[in-house]
Amino acid sequence: MRRSFHFALMTAMWFLALAAALTSARYFLVPPRLLVPTESLALSRHHVLILLHIACGIVAVTVGLFQFVSSLRDAYPRVHRAMGYLYLSAVFLAGCAGLWLSPDTPVFAAQALTDLTAIDLSKLGLAPAFLGYSASSKFSPNQFFLVMVGFGSLALVWLFTAALAFVRARQRRFDEHRAWMMRSYSLTFAAATVRLAALPLLVLTRDPIVAITCTFWSWIMNLVVAEWLIRRRSAVAAPTGLKQTAS
Repeated sequence: MRRSFHFALMTAMWFLALAAALTSARYFLVPPRLLVPTESLALSRHHVLILLHIACGIVAVTVGLFQFVSSLRDAYPRVHRAMGYLYLSAVFLAGCAGLWLSPDTPVFAAQALTDLTAIDLSKLGLAPAFLGYSASSKFSPNQFFLVMVGFGSLALVWLFTAALAFVRARQRRFDEHRAWMMRSYSLTFAAATVRLAALPLLVLTRDPIVAITCTFWSWIMNLVVAEWLIRRRSAVAAPTGLKQTAS
């Protein structure tokens, strides 16, 4: 049962992470005129920073997957170490770009929602009124202050967990290093979970302000799940360690 759960969890993580990376790559593969309005708006406001954040995010969410492949880590430690440095470098750049971008998120969210063509869900049979807004809806950046705090907090915690993962590896405290890498990657994985959370939250709350705010804070659940997995792994490993000590 434990192996089946682990396999299912890893399969889902790989699928969602690679899907997030591939969809994010559209910023580099699709002509700007073919992007949806929110994407064009983001590029028009902070072209270089947005592309830097996305590019490094793609690297981090993809390369980070291989850090949890134990066979690669054991058989090719130098490759594991090199990919770890690449991952941490990508997180550092993406996190710094995220911090720089965070003060602008309230303005971006307000402008994106005011242009209601940016949220066209007619193909799904959902009318704007069902989702809590109408053609006359107006939004102010002040309504999205918590979005800025959520995005900025994510960037700070992301940088902090990655830094501690690096420090613990340099100290050769590898159990702690793996734990901090799990916490770090759970935040990297927000690239996937934010996409999953956005539409359900909008449908459930029928309030775009609440939905967007909760979406930008959904990374906390990633960290909670990572902490649960870390403690679960420690609890499983503890009896094994006691048996080895006794023998």
